[in-house]
Amino acid sequence: MKVLWVNPSFLDYRVPVYKKLNELTGGNFYIIFSQKRVPERVISKIKSAIGDHAIDLKNEATLGFAGKGDFANTDLKLPYQPGLYDAISKVNADIVLGEGFFQWTPIALLWARLNKRKFIIAYERTAHTERTCPKWRSSYRKLIAKLVNGFSVNGKLTHDYLVDMGIDEKKLFTGGMSADSENLVTGIRTITTGEKESLKINLNIVDGITFLYVGQINDRKGVIYLLNAWTRHILAYPGDTLIVIGTGPLYDHFKSRFAESASIKLLGSIDYDDIYKYYAVADVFIIPTLEDNWSLVVPEAMACGLPIACSIYNGCYPELVHEGVNGKLFDPLEEESLVESLQYFHDKDLKQMGRESIRIEKEYDADTVASRIFDSINAVGEKS
Repeated sequence: MKVLWVNPSFLDYRVPVYKKLNELTGGNFYIIFSQKRVPERVISKIKSAIGDHAIDLKNEATLGFAGKGDFANTDLKLPYQPGLYDAISKVNADIVLGEGFFQWTPIALLWARLNKRKFIIAYERTAHTERTCPKWRSSYRKLIAKLVNGFSVNGKLTHDYLVDMGIDEKKLFTGGMSADSENLVTGIRTITTGEKESLKINLNIVDGITFLYVGQINDRKGVIYLLNAWTRHILAYPGDTLIVIGTGPLYDHFKSRFAESASIKLLGSIDYDDIYKYYAVADVFIIPTLEDNWSLVVPEAMACGLPIACSIYNGCYPELVHEGVNGKLFDPLEEESLVESLQYFHDKDLKQMGRESIRIEKEYDADTVASRIFDSINAVGEKS
């Protein structure tokens, strides 16, 4: 059975999944993507993993308008990829997967319908991320859903959103998302005690708990709520440290505003191949997002053995963050909730919580997720 995934844009975390799918299909897995949208380092990785079955298309153009913010449904983009239909035809797959309802999916679905092939949509959104979805877009999704044979979804919240949309639950296959945990864990295992101590000295980390945030610095990620809560937290726990890694439109403003706060380390962008070092010196990972489908940094941090403090607006929390076991949930819009979550970890066995994170995350590593996706492909393929 030949399988084609039409996904214009993806990052490092998806490469191990695609590599495993190629193995499971006996070398019959293909992916078509945009050379413009996938970074060169990722193109190199996917071509190394599956060779010429990784097909990059050039000269993609985009029409539409940019949104005024970082949140979902604030912009409209109409991609046009020359040669997409022909590339799909050349692969001539038995089952085709598309990414979401829009982007390149309409062309891929058209080819599948005209050639009587099965079609699966990989989908990530939740009711929360789609709370401002316009009616025309919802109507379009419901129409497309009638033409699709199955959906590979992240987790419970995406599953529930599609059921509420009226999609037959029998079409839904849950557990299709994983993080690039393998490379991070390899780094964690190889870093020496001396290297960790040296980094702690450079960052001026003392004896308290070190909290780590990795992500964009924009309105959607809710970092300002974390920083404001931190100014209260540090009064009670002056030995604690907050490391913030990432850049974005608010980075310079935050860097200036919190310059006098010695416990806050706004580090900006860190090379992807060095990020494991900061997971290695952290004690707790925290994410104050106001809107996320299924944050990949959460399972990444869990694979590195970190407990998780997670926003209730993060779509991954039902699967990954088990309160009292490996983490704590909070509402970033309620400062007291955030302050309580920061305090929560001070009388907990963080090593044990970290071990629980590792155990839970194993259900969402690349091999396990690829196997679930492969099972869903087989299930759809067997249906008449």
